[in-house]
Amino acid sequence: MKYLSQFAIIMIFVLLGEIVASIIPLPIAGSIYGLILLFLALCTKIVKLRWVDDVATWLHSIMALFFIGPAVAIVEVWPQIKDTWWKIVILLVAVYVISMIMTAVTAEFFLRNKADAQDKK
Repeated sequence: MKYLSQFAIIMIFVLLGEIVASIIPLPIAGSIYGLILLFLALCTKIVKLRWVDDVATWLHSIMALFFIGPAVAIVEVWPQIKDTWWKIVILLVAVYVISMIMTAVTAEFFLRNKADAQDKK
């Protein structure tokens, strides 16, 4: 029952994200809005981490399964991308590198600020 309730909490935020996406006319997926809403709820302690931790860990462990569908779909669109596939690969690698750098910079920023806040106490 614990896992079902944790999954239900996550799905509520997915639903809220879809509702927000239908209201806000931006090209952002509802799941992204849901993720942001869940993050804000966790930061503001509206949702406690222990309420979603186990299912979130499990979903994270099977995340690779979610990429099988899009990978198979490439076979269907291959005729449209066969002339420019290398540009797509370069773009994906560039975005990957940029996101890794930004993640490292962001993590370092928060860790440094946390250390500074602890030093001031």
